[in-house]
Amino acid sequence: MRSRNFVLLGLVIGLLCSVTALSSNVTIKVLVRPDEGDIVRAYTQKFEAETGIKVIVDFIGWDKIYEKTISVLMAGGAGYDVVFIPSANVAAFAATGQFEPLDDAIPPENRVEWLPSVLDLYTYKGHLVAIPWYSGGAHMVYNARYLARAGVDPASIETWEDFLEACRKIKASGVVEYPFIPSAKYPGNYYYNWGTITYSMGGSLFAEELKPVFNEGAGLKALEILVQGVKEGLFDPAGVAMDDYETLKAFQAGKSAFLLDSTWSATQATLPGSSDVATDAKIMLIPGSQEHRTGGLLYAGGIGVMKSSTHKEEAIAYIMYLTSKEAQMLHAILGANLPTRVDLFNDPEKAAINKAWPIYSDLIEQIKYGDFGPVITWLDPVRRVLATAVQDAMAGRKTPKEALDWAAEEVLELRETYEG
Repeated sequence: MRSRNFVLLGLVIGLLCSVTALSSNVTIKVLVRPDEGDIVRAYTQKFEAETGIKVIVDFIGWDKIYEKTISVLMAGGAGYDVVFIPSANVAAFAATGQFEPLDDAIPPENRVEWLPSVLDLYTYKGHLVAIPWYSGGAHMVYNARYLARAGVDPASIETWEDFLEACRKIKASGVVEYPFIPSAKYPGNYYYNWGTITYSMGGSLFAEELKPVFNEGAGLKALEILVQGVKEGLFDPAGVAMDDYETLKAFQAGKSAFLLDSTWSATQATLPGSSDVATDAKIMLIPGSQEHRTGGLLYAGGIGVMKSSTHKEEAIAYIMYLTSKEAQMLHAILGANLPTRVDLFNDPEKAAINKAWPIYSDLIEQIKYGDFGPVITWLDPVRRVLATAVQDAMAGRKTPKEALDWAAEEVLELRETYEG
């Protein structure tokens, strides 16, 4: 499929006409995570061919890129010109003061071309610190054949109570032992488990002055649902130690009827030929509550330029090239994440993406209800604390209330440490 799509889209001729005056006798260095669909490699090669600028890309895996990036920022750039910024780390990375303001790269008259929520996310203290590259979020995938055999209509699942009832019917039918496998291992617990369930019911983590409120209301209800599902034998207790990739593989192996996972995982689950259940995998809105139809946590990726870079113009030209509409279309087609360019969410611009991913419209519909959650420098330690709380409750070591009350106390200490 990759070669067919590359031929279909062809080279992006003339995209860099505005940077022809840039020096070609330079080298820029890039730090980024391994990209889906090899889009970075493909467009880096095009950029080099069209400009003569040399680009060295260091691909660092998700398990190491946070520590690597922090060390680079603490070292004042460490020779890198361009650095990837995941949405969860916007505040923490930007607070180091190491990123060049990119306000002029997307002037006010052009901001309408980008998703406003993602532009806002990457705006720190009034300045754009990264060019939005891709977007995504949590989605609910279901096995249509399993639901049909159990007599469950997916359209009837609007609340999490409906979801539990559907799981009961599926389990009673014997079609699968555990209808749902929750991802409770960090960081899946936040994005594709307890966190998204909380947000889907209209909840949040903090109130004013960063007061934790997740230990009551929707947050408490979300954990009670997870614990109830485990106790009833509807949710696989092994999910307490599984990340989102592992739950995807389990769904693809036919071991669950539902998958709550990322945009990328949703596309992989439905990719023809990827597994025996791919043709039965469909997308539905994430359940909510009686008062709140649906929702979930979003994520995004952005690309920033280091203040220490001695080739800022070339670095900015490179990231604008990598985030162009054409590049983002190919990224969506090959990489299975969503764009950040508005045109690619509308007809006829999204036609090529729809051809590759028939579920594209379903993915877009869910994203409309999403939220990025709190943008704080200490989000990562908060997520780790919450992972422990969710695991403790699901494993029966604490009640949901005890677990979340403990987490709230820990988060208050983190707030005191980071906020003063």
